[in-house]
Amino acid sequence: MAIFSFLHRPEPKRFTYKPRYYDPDKEKDAETGHVPDETELFARRLHRSWESKRTARNENKRKSSSRAIIWSVVILALLLYVIYKL
Repeated sequence: MAIFSFLHRPEPKRFTYKPRYYDPDKEKDAETGHVPDETELFARRLHRSWESKRTARNENKRKSSSRAIIWSVVILALLLYVIYKL
């Protein structure tokens, strides 16, 4: 049995983490220790809004660039077809 205990790999311990409700806007700042007022909350919401719009804009740019490539390939194929048909 000693050889089996040598090759035995124990199972890792399980950790069950159940997060609590967390609202970063209402939490005190760790550095200053104060609760943010309405202007700070507004600034944070505004920043999140701008960030989401910026990421949406980047996704639209990627989609439009791939569409442009597809359309250029289609037009090029049609032009080549017309040229070789003559």
